[in-house]
Amino acid sequence: MIPLFDLKKSKKIPCITIALILTNIIFFFVKQDFSLFSHVNLWHLLSNMWFLWIFGDNVEAKIGPLKFLFLYFISGIVTLIFIKEMTSVPAVGASSAIAGVMGAYLILFPKNKLKVFPNFTCPSFVYIILWILLQALFFYFEGGFSFLGHMVGFISGILIVLFFK
Repeated sequence: MIPLFDLKKSKKIPCITIALILTNIIFFFVKQDFSLFSHVNLWHLLSNMWFLWIFGDNVEAKIGPLKFLFLYFISGIVTLIFIKEMTSVPAVGASSAIAGVMGAYLILFPKNKLKVFPNFTCPSFVYIILWILLQALFFYFEGGFSFLGHMVGFISGILIVLFFK
């Protein structure tokens, strides 16, 4: 299930979302070692940027650009600190920051509809809950700190957006 777009378009230009997407792309091709903008491979970069675009524009419009930037960075940083305490494996933080955006989206727009590949519509609440449950299942059965990072970032995003309310 890949989200194609949400049916509620933001009326504002998501300047911070666009800037974060461009920054992630630049760091991928120029400098790979800054955790909050790191990606494992091109597919990881593209899928993360797609999720950031789908969920980021509405969150940014709702909470404002500065709070959105704060949400992105704190979700990623909290995850990096959490993972660093558990392992010496380097963490890739862009995914956890984007998971934080998804957590915020869940709280702010639970009834928004998502158009999902191959060709159906579902409430964002259903899609995002299924996504986080898959992260938990992958972590449980396969291990891997990336899945745990997604969960920590997601929870961070929820807590941050609740703090903003």
